Amino acid sequence: MLNRLVAMACAAFAVIFLLAASTETASLQGWKIPPTAKEEKNPLTVDDTVLAAGKKLFAQKCQRCHGPDGKGDGPDADSDHADIMDLTNPKQADANPDGVVFYKVWHGRQEPRMPAFEDQLTKDQAWTVVAFAQSLRKK
Repeated sequence: MLNRLVAMACAAFAVIFLLAASTETASLQGWKIPPTAKEEKNPLTVDDTVLAAGKKLFAQKCQRCHGPDGKGDGPDADSDHADIMDLTNPKQADANPDGVVFYKVWHGRQEPRMPAFEDQLTKDQAWTVVAFAQSLRKK
C-alpha cells in the first residue's frame, strides 16, 4: 500500500514538474502560446486570394521589422535578433508551425519586442498573415 502511494505521489509530482517546466519555458521566451498550438492548422483555405490579403497586411503591420521579403531586415529590425526575425529561414520551420505563428502574431511579446496584433486584426486577418509569412520560408 505504501509503495502504491509513493508511486502515485511520484507520478503526480512528475506531471506537475513537466507542466511547470513547459510553462516556464514558454514564459522564459516571452510568448503566450498554448500547448496545443503546434497542432493547430490554419482554418483558412490558403489560395492566391488569402496570400494576397496576407501580403497586404504583412506590408502594413510586419514589414517595418521583418522587411519586405521577411528576412528580418526592415528599418525597425532588431539586429541583435536578426536570426529569429528572418521568416525565410527553413531551420525555424519545425518550431513555427501555423498555430505557433498565429499566437506569436496575436499575442506578441516584450523581449525581443514583437507587437501584439489582437487589438488590430481579426483572427481571420491574423491567419492570412500567417499564411503569407509561412509562404516566405525557403523550401
